[in-house]
Amino acid sequence: MIRLWHELSPSDPQYAVRLVDAILAEAVRRGASDVHLHPRSDVYEILFRLDGVLSLVETVSRSSTTDPVARLMVMARLPTYRAGEPMEGRLAEVPGSVEMRLGTFPTLHGQRAVVRLFAPQTNLDRIDQLSLSEDVALQLRQLIDCRDGAILVVGPAGSGKTTTIYAALREIAAAKPRRSVLTIEDPIESVIDGISQSQLQATTGMTLAAALRSAVRQDPEVLLVSEIRDVETADAVLVSSLSGHLVFSTMHAADCAGALRRLVQMRLPPYLIQSGLRAVISLRLLRELCDSCREMHGQEKHDCSHCGGSGYFGRILIAECVRFDSGEVGEVVMRCLSDGDSAASISKSAIAAGMTPLASAAWRLIDRGVTDEAEVYRVLGSAARHRDALE
Repeated sequence: MIRLWHELSPSDPQYAVRLVDAILAEAVRRGASDVHLHPRSDVYEILFRLDGVLSLVETVSRSSTTDPVARLMVMARLPTYRAGEPMEGRLAEVPGSVEMRLGTFPTLHGQRAVVRLFAPQTNLDRIDQLSLSEDVALQLRQLIDCRDGAILVVGPAGSGKTTTIYAALREIAAAKPRRSVLTIEDPIESVIDGISQSQLQATTGMTLAAALRSAVRQDPEVLLVSEIRDVETADAVLVSSLSGHLVFSTMHAADCAGALRRLVQMRLPPYLIQSGLRAVISLRLLRELCDSCREMHGQEKHDCSHCGGSGYFGRILIAECVRFDSGEVGEVVMRCLSDGDSAASISKSAIAAGMTPLASAAWRLIDRGVTDEAEVYRVLGSAARHRDALE
């Protein structure tokens, strides 16, 4: 229940203002990564994404005089009269110091709104704090010492891609001798001392690819392009990696094989992929079992105040890594790619050559009692094959 909920009255002229302030403050307090406001015929549904799972928090009666989405649009300096089109903006007046970004989208019953919260990850500053397996952490440390090549970090939204790259960049920034680091982000999610960060401005019309082509003339040694969204950006990333730059970027893909197939589907020349790509790292976040629930003997778990009755509290990172600068796995994968194999066939060949897939990493956590099968199947779906199929 949202704090001060019962003290708010829909008849109050400041109802929408106070309601939005209460919602955002509660989201920050509970560590939500996203806040959803979904309009229905007579109510707004308020949902929080906690540990990667969307949960209904409360419903709000709709009123012709109070509109929480309109209030959010005002806070983001978005024109409320253009409610019939999708819009994005940064919330300028928010409680606390957490940066928030708003996205709106027109639906049958009105504007749907999602607020993304960029909470500072002060405890995830370095690679050894990411809970990666020893093998993947070692490979990532070796990769950040390289002087050229493209490193793609892939996975769905909310899988830890940006946090992982930021941890790598912090280690690069802290290393001696110093290296010139330049980022092109949309948006900047965390400020890192010792590197130059730039954020795209929608009003300028400059694309990620165009910005990257200008950035290479700033004498950088390490570059970050926040996301590969189109063939132009993918081409610019790989070309930059061939000109003496270490380039980090992210991509939405199911796994390493899926990312490679997507690059091929973008009609990038195979030689460019093989020459420019140094590694692909695929990530997922799994919810950890709640320690407090384990200690509750003779009580129902829904009474647990620590996790709110979900049975989970906190998340842990799992990863699979394919390197193309060394080892048999990379050679096998590139050979499959050249032969036009499907993503499933590439994954199977990579596992046979020695790659540890996401599913195997997940099953190890189950064996250690860190998470359970239900969570693994929720996150990985059909990829979470029984361990017998992975051996």
